[in-house]
Amino acid sequence: MFMLPIKAFEDFWGFDILFNRYKMRIGIYLLMGSYLLVVVGCASTSGKLSTPTASSLKLQQFSFSQLDSLMTVEQRPVAVFLHAEWCKFCKNMEQTTFQNERVIHLLNEKYYFISFDGEQKEKVVFNKHRFDYIPNGRNSGAHQLATALGTVNGVLAYPAFVILNPKYEIIFQYNGFLEGQDLSEVLRRGSNE
Repeated sequence: MFMLPIKAFEDFWGFDILFNRYKMRIGIYLLMGSYLLVVVGCASTSGKLSTPTASSLKLQQFSFSQLDSLMTVEQRPVAVFLHAEWCKFCKNMEQTTFQNERVIHLLNEKYYFISFDGEQKEKVVFNKHRFDYIPNGRNSGAHQLATALGTVNGVLAYPAFVILNPKYEIIFQYNGFLEGQDLSEVLRRGSNE
């Protein structure tokens, strides 16, 4: 059996030339990748490290049962976010609006914030009244508290955002999606009431 020497085999098929080009490409890619890592790393650490970001701020949430004891400590307005499990706009608000740094700051500092599922089945006692879930179909219904707080012009729609003064009177109602900038303006005005 006749065999070509290894060098002749590499020259014949061009492996030596291809292998050298391949090594050069790998070197270039590694060099470019290292450069990008250094640039991105420097850019991400060039900002203020002590400034809290939206991801480091945590939105404080309370329940209706906690409000009376909280109000004895400090009188604040109450911000209520009414939502439903199936509501895509509600989920979008949770992922965008309520991740906004300014919104989180205002809610934590000036309000008692409650996120309330308008279709939850547990009873709620609020302001010396009992509110229950009322079914209106085989697998549907609404909580009486969501209906009482979120009904605008005879319609309960999700998402809904409600602000109550410390006497639990409604001072703001809005059914629909609110962006972070819009909600921060509402919260800023509502805290001055």
